[in-house]
Amino acid sequence: MKIITIDFETYYDKEFSLSKITTEEYIRDLRFEVVGVGVKVNDERSEFFSGTHRETQEFLRSFDWSDAVAVAHNAMFDAAILSWIFGIQPHMWCDTLSLARALDGLHVSSSLKACAERHNLGVKGDEVVNALGKRRGDFSAEELARYGEYCKNDCDLTWDLLNVYI
Repeated sequence: MKIITIDFETYYDKEFSLSKITTEEYIRDLRFEVVGVGVKVNDERSEFFSGTHRETQEFLRSFDWSDAVAVAHNAMFDAAILSWIFGIQPHMWCDTLSLARALDGLHVSSSLKACAERHNLGVKGDEVVNALGKRRGDFSAEELARYGEYCKNDCDLTWDLLNVYI
């Protein structure tokens, strides 16, 4: 069984964000948009894809999810997008956020940034800050490339974190 690490980057702004509404309200809102998605199969190089809804769905369907364990940091978010927006259900899910809470405890932060630092896996980066209020079409090619590197790094950190916990 293969492991597919996944991380979605989505549109958000000062009023429309996960800090203001629930995950379900956010994903089902008309303002919701996938800017891009990072995918890492097993320990291969992470890749980033950004395209229209249809192009992103085709990209995601190019993977065989039927025998895959999908891994995400906050799988509630990424699993909902993969299922509700793209109609894809992997064989099973693993959530490194939940593993962090169980194994590192509730007395410390379970954010990907905090987990990566705590386990000496690398630096998460802050490119997401530059995406505030930007729809996919608002990014220059250079900005989207930087955002893609940020997203791929998140996939790599999530994969590395999974291996720490396993």
